[in-house]
Amino acid sequence: MRTLAAVAPVFRRLRLLPAVVVGAAAFWLAVPEATGRVVRSLSYQELLDKSDLVAIATPSARTADTGEELVLPGISTMDGQGRTEKVKCLGVETPFVVSAVLKGDRNLRKFTLHHGRWPPEVPAVNGSALVFFDPRLAQRSGSYLLFLVREPDGRYAPTGGQTDPGMAVISRLPFEDLGTRPY
Repeated sequence: MRTLAAVAPVFRRLRLLPAVVVGAAAFWLAVPEATGRVVRSLSYQELLDKSDLVAIATPSARTADTGEELVLPGISTMDGQGRTEKVKCLGVETPFVVSAVLKGDRNLRKFTLHHGRWPPEVPAVNGSALVFFDPRLAQRSGSYLLFLVREPDGRYAPTGGQTDPGMAVISRLPFEDLGTRPY
């Protein structure tokens, strides 16, 4: 027969069990759902190889709506019944003035970037890294490094698609060449 001293550690461990169960249940109830998506990140070499134009440029006007809807490839939403729906955003374009061309037509002085933005009423939880430009606002102006592909209509679009252009494809530079500002 076991002595009381030998059984006591077992009872001490069992006293913690209700606290562990309550803690796990509280965590499970506090985090009812999680969202996620696969994000494809191209290396700088892949971006360079796939781009028609790699440039340092400055937006010369605020991003303007085009009236079109863009479907964002590789991203969708799911309703409560498990039905998926493609995610759409508004088509926009932004004119840029070129400071330097790293790949592409070295005589290019300006171009139009065709990209997307979220409608104001749509919250973007775990959404796409879309971009917006406004030279009047310090946080939306300045020079950018852009990796772009030429579209059939002559505009340029982010290399790798419209889904996440704010992830290395279009990067704001941390310094400013004030001699290239168009205004």
